[in-house]
Amino acid sequence: MRAAMPPVTLLNPFDAYAGSQRVATQLFAAFEALGARVRVQLGFGGHGFVSDLSGVRADLVCGSVRVRKLLFPLWSLAVAPLLLLRVLRGERIWGNTIYALPPAMLAAMVRPRQVFLHLHELTFPGVFRPLLRLAMRRGVRVMCVSHVHASGLGIDATILANPVAVPAVLPASARDRFLYIGTTAPMKGFDLYLDVAARLGGTGLRPVAYLADLERHDAGLLAKARALGVAVHFGETAPSTLFADGFLTLLATDPGLWVETFSLVAVESCAFMVPVGGAGAEVLDEVLGPALAFNVASRDPAEIAARITALAGDPARQAELRAACEVRRGLYTMGRFREALRVILQGGRA
Repeated sequence: MRAAMPPVTLLNPFDAYAGSQRVATQLFAAFEALGARVRVQLGFGGHGFVSDLSGVRADLVCGSVRVRKLLFPLWSLAVAPLLLLRVLRGERIWGNTIYALPPAMLAAMVRPRQVFLHLHELTFPGVFRPLLRLAMRRGVRVMCVSHVHASGLGIDATILANPVAVPAVLPASARDRFLYIGTTAPMKGFDLYLDVAARLGGTGLRPVAYLADLERHDAGLLAKARALGVAVHFGETAPSTLFADGFLTLLATDPGLWVETFSLVAVESCAFMVPVGGAGAEVLDEVLGPALAFNVASRDPAEIAARITALAGDPARQAELRAACEVRRGLYTMGRFREALRVILQGGRA
């Protein structure tokens, strides 16, 4: 018989509509499914995936990034004794993102085996690195989302890949949409996507871009997208909508500006049987393996467009990629994620 799961505090300092915060909601569901009593300690919220959870209340509702940064040290000091009390009572602390470490540090010094830190970032403020090293020396368990992530940080961490919703039955698909999902920030490569889309005439593919929100975007790139006939949508988060009729998703992140540590977009695309093409993001080879259509080292739009055009004319290769997606998506199910959490919380290796 499996041992009963101890209660868990899910410590989430900052909230947003971002990948690491979406994973926090999946952690919450997974802990509950394992039979653990879970409570969320949300530091700064108001707008985000964690704030949207039923019954969750933020310690401070604040939309100003500058004010959050100023108040973060005070919040960390205020929460630290509460977290210490919880671990003394046998509770586990699961810190989501590096920013959970300062408030959890006191608990980590006293009961390090009951503190877990789930990282999603590759870069963070310099003061956090010595804290991380100290916590690991004490015995705090640290999780990274990929080997690329752990290697970039230079630490020996447990690899805990993020889960995605894997649909059991996929609807019929026209498979004719060339997809971009992200923002117009330079690091995400929306300009590269547009330059590639402009070269796909004759393939029958429809360029469709899903951008995070209407308020934050590059007006010039948005105008260029519309001039090229790209269908632009804002604020959509449902994977069943994002990947419907997808032929290929281009992950255009510029590795010179940003290093992807996992890419939920790429793995969700795989889960919906939509192959992914990359523009140099190293982690794609790790997380997608044979389900990756291509990963061009250069950022030459003509080269990427040529790869997509060739794929559009090769039904056998398309079928091969979809078969690879069918196998690969099984690595990222919620069931697999829950089992990894159970093993980690009980002191084993996932």
